[in-house]
Amino acid sequence: MRILVMDDYRPHGESLTELLQFKGHDALYAQTLADAEWLLDLFHFDVAFLDFDMPLRSGPEVAAVLSDRFPTLRSVIVSAHAPVGPRREELGDLLFLQKPVLLDALWELVNTIQREQAGSSLVRRRAYSIVKYREDRSRADRPQG
Repeated sequence: MRILVMDDYRPHGESLTELLQFKGHDALYAQTLADAEWLLDLFHFDVAFLDFDMPLRSGPEVAAVLSDRFPTLRSVIVSAHAPVGPRREELGDLLFLQKPVLLDALWELVNTIQREQAGSSLVRRRAYSIVKYREDRSRADRPQG
């Protein structure tokens, strides 16, 4: 999977990016929303790991922007602070990982997202194949000449 990691604190963002790369994912790091938007213009991403607390926009705010632009992109919010009270409300139904990120939780989440996305693309391919087959059959059934 191609994964975007966005964290204003470079050591955290680069560490998470390296962990994901170590597991074979194409992970890229962005320190700012401008950096992330540049990468999003260049590549298709499957998942975005977003720090909750960033200077200009919170992780959930960035996730909303990304969701509008890229409906299939899954966003995961990462923070050292538990989502309680107003933070919980802002998080909404977004996926959440608490720092320090436990590796087992990270791999389980990434694998779950990967399975979900593989299943949805399989459904799209099958739907296309059925439609294509029906079109081909209807053309073959028509009298020629």
